[in-house]
Amino acid sequence: MKVRDKIAILIPAYNASESLRGVIEGIKGYALAILVVDDGSTDATAEIALDAGAQVLRHPINRGKGAALRTGFWFLLNQGYEAIITMDADGQHDSSYIPFFIRAYEEGRGDIIIGSRAGEFNAMSWLRRFWNQLGVKAVSKLLGTPLTDTQSGYRLIKAEVLQGLPLRAAGYEGELELLIKACKRGHPVVEIKVTTHYIDGRPSSHFRPVRDTWLVCRTFLQEFFWRNYGSL
Repeated sequence: MKVRDKIAILIPAYNASESLRGVIEGIKGYALAILVVDDGSTDATAEIALDAGAQVLRHPINRGKGAALRTGFWFLLNQGYEAIITMDADGQHDSSYIPFFIRAYEEGRGDIIIGSRAGEFNAMSWLRRFWNQLGVKAVSKLLGTPLTDTQSGYRLIKAEVLQGLPLRAAGYEGELELLIKACKRGHPVVEIKVTTHYIDGRPSSHFRPVRDTWLVCRTFLQEFFWRNYGSL
């Protein structure tokens, strides 16, 4: 079996009809399975994803990015994939970096490979930039792992990381929850440098700066004291 047959792309999507087709078309040339989890969209997100050639799972209501990722993780693990690359649906993540993730995976460089946006934080809102930089320092110190970007959603995650990992966060904080819990289990994390295409100067079309920043911070505080291991 070829390495690319073992890797799938997971795209959580919410009302992404304007950008999703371009995202999928940019991925198709790499001959990877593509799964879109439509998180209760009220537009044609699911129909566009299907028409573009992706497999689609649908939430009947909007449950949040973390919940959409969990749905996709569970499905792809049961399909037998050995690694999952997560990408956003809004076109921020450049698909040309996919071969770099695959190469790092083939070389066994880490169980989680993060596409780091270090050096691009100035393109974010001041609030998101502040908490990203503070979070990087705090998480790196907590885990004893030098990182430059803890909130990037452009990642490759090995299946073994997800198996049995108790993920519960529903929103954007889910990515931080996964990272902290995986590191506490001893899974090595590495980074590759990526360039992000910001839309209208915003890091995410559906990111709510005050509420979601607070949830990310709360997750960090909760996971700081987290000790128990459960099931996915």
